[in-house]
Amino acid sequence: MKINTPLNKIISGVVLGGLLLGLTACRTTHQVSESSKDFSGFLGDYSQLTKGDGNEANFVYFDKSANWSKYTKVYIKNVDLWKSQDADSKLGKLSPEDQQMLVNFVHTSLANGLEKNFQIVDAAGPDVLVIHGAITEAKKCWPVVNLVSTVYPAALVLSFAKQAITGTGTGVGAVRMEAEFTDGATGQRVAAVVDERAGTKALRTKFDGTWGDLKLAFDWWSARLDERLQLLQKGNFSDKTL
Repeated sequence: MKINTPLNKIISGVVLGGLLLGLTACRTTHQVSESSKDFSGFLGDYSQLTKGDGNEANFVYFDKSANWSKYTKVYIKNVDLWKSQDADSKLGKLSPEDQQMLVNFVHTSLANGLEKNFQIVDAAGPDVLVIHGAITEAKKCWPVVNLVSTVYPAALVLSFAKQAITGTGTGVGAVRMEAEFTDGATGQRVAAVVDERAGTKALRTKFDGTWGDLKLAFDWWSARLDERLQLLQKGNFSDKTL
């Protein structure tokens, strides 16, 4: 697997951490403050979102009237990539191969992190929570077409893990995501979030490269998303430290 310079620049030092559900910041990341002017357009309607509190994401929405306990299945609809049309767009400068790889790594980590406590399904339906997320930039963006995220086969994940150990990179970067969670039977939105996080050089003490940062980021975030969804199943909306 080749490590391309443009991708190194955009994800170097990045830990996605609590991108979607405002999970606790790990010691190697910090939240990047945002305002509503940074919305990309991916979510369409942002009127339900409010400024996050404490350790939450920058902007969050949870439907407390939704029956969260019924969501025993998860459908990862797709992980999109939305880029601005600016000449300096970092996402736009990625090669098509790196763009595809980036969304696939997010999808794979989500599936691996949630499958322990939720059934991963391939379509929306009753008792299914649909997750649709996108890596975006903090400005008006448009979707990169022809990117359909998928779960990487085990052999490619192992290859990626090897690259995580041996890759090189020196920068510190930031990454931003927006996500919507909908009811699989009705299509009704039950949650949505916008967040941006940046990595620190502390991560260099554990992994020698940008792919290592990415591996830690996706796995850390997915594990805590799993924990947060379990709390919501129990009707716990007050625990904002996950």
